[in-house]
Amino acid sequence: MRTALRRLRPALLGLSLLVVLASAPAGLAQSVANSVWLVPIETEITPATAQFVKSRIAAANREQPLALLFYLDTPGGQISAMQAIVDGILNDAQVPTLAVVQNAFSAGALIAMSAEKVAMLPGSSIGAALPITLTPTGAKPVNEKFNSAMRGEFRSVAEARGRNAQVAEGMVDPSVVVPGIATDKELITLTAKEAVDNNIANIQASNVRDALQQWGYGGASVVRQSPNLSERLATAITNPIVAAALLVIGLGGLLIEIFTPGFGVPGGLGLVALTLFAAWAFLATPAGPLDIVLIIAGVLLLAAEVLIIPGFGVAGVLGIAAIIVAVVRIFQDSAPAVLGYSALFGGVLVAALLWILPNSRIASAFRLTTRLTNPPSPTAPGAPGNADRAYLAGREGVAVSDLRPAGVARFDGERVDVVSEGDFISSGSDIVVLRVEGMRVTVRTKETAADENPTT
Repeated sequence: MRTALRRLRPALLGLSLLVVLASAPAGLAQSVANSVWLVPIETEITPATAQFVKSRIAAANREQPLALLFYLDTPGGQISAMQAIVDGILNDAQVPTLAVVQNAFSAGALIAMSAEKVAMLPGSSIGAALPITLTPTGAKPVNEKFNSAMRGEFRSVAEARGRNAQVAEGMVDPSVVVPGIATDKELITLTAKEAVDNNIANIQASNVRDALQQWGYGGASVVRQSPNLSERLATAITNPIVAAALLVIGLGGLLIEIFTPGFGVPGGLGLVALTLFAAWAFLATPAGPLDIVLIIAGVLLLAAEVLIIPGFGVAGVLGIAAIIVAVVRIFQDSAPAVLGYSALFGGVLVAALLWILPNSRIASAFRLTTRLTNPPSPTAPGAPGNADRAYLAGREGVAVSDLRPAGVARFDGERVDVVSEGDFISSGSDIVVLRVEGMRVTVRTKETAADENPTT
């Protein structure tokens, strides 16, 4: 393991340097004089999206461009990430905020409405914001308590920006009736024209430049604030499949290294995977030092269960619990999906290892190594045949397993199923055969036999 780590040290240093260099925000080196910063939100909204948007708001507060323009083409996403973005736009931004909508569904609708001005592009839509929760049987609407809180949030943001609060509320609650737009059985989703007519958006525009022209920024240059490398990777890790794969590779690689010391490669891969997982979890999610400590503690407890405390017990349960708590804290809304994919990938990994490495220490944990029967060879001295063990009568041997009362004993290298006369006999005890009845071999400890047959 140490040799493997020494070999991996240059790669890890390079990885660390890549993380540092990748963290530099893209686009900030360009001149801010007479410019509008365009911040794209073109994917599912995750904690990584919130980190990206809030970093650009903070940079705009320092550099003071003419305005921040959010370009939205998103199906929605996590509520906690949406709330963080909306809070940043409403309360943190110190420059004018604009939104140009191609499609803004669910969480994207509230983000668009939180900007000071909203423009709708040709063929665009906004709305359909019913909050849902993921369950093992699929997506389901949240309970009324949570739905009420979301209605209040949509109404509050609409009122803060002078928009139609009733229509905004109808995007969340299908029971809200808006004549000419929605009945009491459908969510409100607005076209570009409907959004302007119902005071959700300010204008319709043919493109971003047209929207800026109508708002008085026609002469400004547009500086696109694209995500940098680390932000793109952070977006990738918030995908439950990618996060689960990194977690399973990391934990699996380290556990394989524990089972097969000296091999090096699995441990190296596990270390790199967990390093990536930890590094971008900090960038993409609300992860903190406690979460990383929980994952490390989980790995150590599982290792202790394997190496120090054989048998699945308290240490193993605590190790798994620590990892689950860390995943729930880090991924929040996506935690069920991450845990589900982790269980799936973990099962596939174990099955593959048992198939590829049938004689490894890993496979030995799942393989029965104690043979329960080993009938004597018909050619063994004094052996009358496999079905008759009368030749064992009076022979001395050693208990290979505990006799409770049945177990296994060894007589001159031959393993035989035996049964004690009724008493418990611990493994390693010297025994003697009392009688043989067909295949039934009855034994007792050598000491007990000696007590009952004292010599003079």
